[in-house]
Amino acid sequence: MRASVFGMLSLAMLASLHVSQAKAQERVRPPLRLIVPYTAGGTTDYVARLLQKPLGEFLKQTVVVENRPGAAGTIGTDNVAKAAADGNTLLFGNQGPNALVPTLRKTPYDALNDLRPLTTIAFMPLVLMTSAEKGPATLDLLLRQVRRPGANINYGSSGIGSLAHLTTVEFSRRGKLVMTHIPYQGGSLVATGLLQGDIQCSFVTSLESALMVRSGRMRMLGVAAARRLPTLPNVPAIAEVLSGFESVLWFAAFAPKGTSDEDAIRLRDALVKAVESPDFRKYLADNYAEAKASTPEELTWLIRRDMQHWADVARTARISM
Repeated sequence: MRASVFGMLSLAMLASLHVSQAKAQERVRPPLRLIVPYTAGGTTDYVARLLQKPLGEFLKQTVVVENRPGAAGTIGTDNVAKAAADGNTLLFGNQGPNALVPTLRKTPYDALNDLRPLTTIAFMPLVLMTSAEKGPATLDLLLRQVRRPGANINYGSSGIGSLAHLTTVEFSRRGKLVMTHIPYQGGSLVATGLLQGDIQCSFVTSLESALMVRSGRMRMLGVAAARRLPTLPNVPAIAEVLSGFESVLWFAAFAPKGTSDEDAIRLRDALVKAVESPDFRKYLADNYAEAKASTPEELTWLIRRDMQHWADVARTARISM
């Protein structure tokens, strides 16, 4: 009887030790690297840092945002594609390096096969902006100005092949407009170009547009959404003039291709909870954007759709990088 009691105690001690070891292993998990393939301070970096806190809380793990900019986002994206598939590295990407650039030039990674899609994070419609002082007062006036014989209208973007560039190319083609492209290296320089009158309009993300309008020096002309946004009822949807016109920037999370199912499920579950957290959702809604998670399959479909659509736009306009 005594030996049986000691045996039971030994088993209990072993079970307790096993649980303690498992908990210790959880505690020593290294920080999660959230790779942003752009410089600090831009829209993608800003949204990633908004997600950083709730993601860390749901993972019960430190999350560190790392900026790996360069080559239109492909350097940071390649870094994740080649990272150890140990569940401790994520890409905070968008359709730039994940759908647009791969259709315009060769990249060191295969966008569809070298990364494991987890979920979308947020969607931001692009907004057509102008200077409140020097630009046209309405979308209709801009169109009239561009169509005037001998008009010399410049538009800006954050670079050749960027979503803003391709969006304006489609806007010009659909509207039968002739405008000159002035590429910049970053959204802040686009804003400066608008204020100085070097460019007359530019598509920017809804987050950038909100910050610009609050400065009192910029004006929204139209939203590249299927219909007017409830939060911007006085700003027309460009689709009201050009039927079906739409351009939305999306953000998504990806893991290295070889990431295990167990780690992928753990990461995605935490990401979805972070996306649905009230503070994250409210901040995006206040800036005319939407926090929205998806399945991995829906994200893959989104990538393929954008690859096809924007490749057609670039091919028609003979754009390459």
